[in-house]
Amino acid sequence: VALAVGAAVLLLPRGARTALVTAGAVAVLFAVPAGWPASWPQVLAIDLVGGVALLLAVLARPSTPPVALFIRALGGAVLLGHGLLVALAAPTGALVALGVLAGIGLALAVRRGVGAYREVAGVGLLVGQLSLPGIAAVALFAGGAPPWWQARLALAAAGLSLVAALAARRHRLELIGYAVTGAVVAVTVPGLAPLVGAGDEPLALYAALAALGIAFVALGDRPSADERQPARLALVLAAGGTMAVVAVLVALPTVLTALVSPHDGRDRVWSGVPTVVADPTVLPVGFALVVLAVAAVLAGRRVGRPVPFALPFVAAALPVLLIAVGAPWPVLPAAVLLAGLAALLFTALAAPRPALAPVAVPVGVVLVASGVAGLLATRAGTLAAEGALLVAAVAVAAGARGFEVRVVGCLAAVGAASALAVTAPLAGGLPLRAAAYPLLAVAALVLAAAAVTPARAQLGRVLDAAAQAVALVAAVLAVEVARHLATVCVLWGVAVALRLLRRGEPAGRRWAFAGIAAGSELLGAWVLLAAGGVTVLEAYTLPAAALAVGAGLVALRTRPGLTSWSALGPGLVAALLPSLVSVLAGSDPQPWRRLLLGAAAIGAVLAGATRRWQAPVLLGGGVLTLLALHELARGWDLLPRWIYLGVGGLALVGLAATYERRRRDLARLRAAVGRLG
Repeated sequence: VALAVGAAVLLLPRGARTALVTAGAVAVLFAVPAGWPASWPQVLAIDLVGGVALLLAVLARPSTPPVALFIRALGGAVLLGHGLLVALAAPTGALVALGVLAGIGLALAVRRGVGAYREVAGVGLLVGQLSLPGIAAVALFAGGAPPWWQARLALAAAGLSLVAALAARRHRLELIGYAVTGAVVAVTVPGLAPLVGAGDEPLALYAALAALGIAFVALGDRPSADERQPARLALVLAAGGTMAVVAVLVALPTVLTALVSPHDGRDRVWSGVPTVVADPTVLPVGFALVVLAVAAVLAGRRVGRPVPFALPFVAAALPVLLIAVGAPWPVLPAAVLLAGLAALLFTALAAPRPALAPVAVPVGVVLVASGVAGLLATRAGTLAAEGALLVAAVAVAAGARGFEVRVVGCLAAVGAASALAVTAPLAGGLPLRAAAYPLLAVAALVLAAAAVTPARAQLGRVLDAAAQAVALVAAVLAVEVARHLATVCVLWGVAVALRLLRRGEPAGRRWAFAGIAAGSELLGAWVLLAAGGVTVLEAYTLPAAALAVGAGLVALRTRPGLTSWSALGPGLVAALLPSLVSVLAGSDPQPWRRLLLGAAAIGAVLAGATRRWQAPVLLGGGVLTLLALHELARGWDLLPRWIYLGVGGLALVGLAATYERRRRDLARLRAAVGRLG
């Protein structure tokens, strides 16, 4: 091989001799072990010495023409690569080969040069960075250390590649692409070591540390005009994202357990203080989440938003670490609840941050739900949780900057106060119906809060609606005992009646409040009548009819365009129709009901005629007509038949004699009724 190379060198032009000499030297070194018997250390020594010699030639003359420089560098890389493969037969040989690769690679990176040498120096830096974790792992393997120590030291040694990347950014900016790539790969491989036989090492912590290292590299890799910057950024994002996803997936079951059932289901509602046992096995997961939070801060600083990136990891780490150290109850649920409330309060009360709310609100809601669920184990814990929710909701309702946020705070405050009003009597051993009065007090307070808001403000309408809903729930809780239900209805009617007295209230809302107050009072009266065993129909219909007629009279005075049918029709129908149906369909004679109904109908006709209202005249007249026919039917068998025939004949004769005048009277009556309002 050497003779053939020498002959070719003599025959080829001078410009090609350098490349041929380098290639021939590599071929000769490969052929030496085949020509003479050589041991494994000798083969390794030949490869390493030859490769180092070629790369030292590159290092000594960095200004060599590009083709010759690349050929020497390629020859040295081939020899060193072959030597590394040969060295894998024994730990000592592998350690020596990796040490040579690291040394010569870092030496190439330290030497400054221009042109093609920069590429060679960059590759040398990358190879040196990748060799560092391998050196650490092989050294411990050769010393008989267990696999987990090998993985730990390899991950620690990968940190030296990060130092190399920072040094390149400060002193050799032209090599930053190689340095970043080498650091990312050098950190990623040890980060996944628990997947390939590193004992019971925590994969979440390893992957989180790898993600932290990649974030550290990305923080130092500032944007530049380098055309390779997008590809480098894509590599960093892909590797860092992969490590973070692996860590999150491994930690997710532990986090869910810490949030949903931290004490293995021993914290059921009002079951007593649960037994807390420390669980050190979840400590690596907690540390991994803390490391991910730091990595998220570093990644967020690149885009100017560190808090939204780190908040989920900090929130997840809190319950896991408290479980790991065995924090006594109620430290865990209380801390989680307060952390969630703090996140929600900061989001609601601080200056608007578009990037923070989409992250902080879900995180805060999850933490609050977990904390409240954990505090339900005892009565005192439940009341404390509801009190904390109430205070936070009131703070949001009073101090939030956005209208929508204030509305949410108001509704949350109403809900928390209602829950507290229901829970307090139950915690004291009282029946559920006892919560009706505290709920009614909450509704009254909400109604008062609505009254102090500006009359035209939308927030006041939301509070009014919420107050009505709470009062309805109070009535439902009191429905078991008629006396309590009637009391709730009457008290709520008084509260709503006071609400409509506020100055500046729009007329439409005053009418709505008046209707609610009247209806509540009427319902209370009905409940008391039913509880007292009152069966008289008019006892139930006349109060409602009186309210309807009274409202109609007020409407006629305030709304000139309103007709009597719209204003008085419903009330008159409610007053007359039930009694009329009872008279016509009932089997009892009911003389007093017939008499009073007739008197009421006559009064309606007279009042309508006096005030020129059409509805009372026609409705009263219709009732009188039906009553007259009913009386005629009842008296049909009491008188001889000839009397009816005689009266009917006389009526027909009289009508025929005065037919034209009766027609004119009927037309005048129709016109007069038509002119009524």
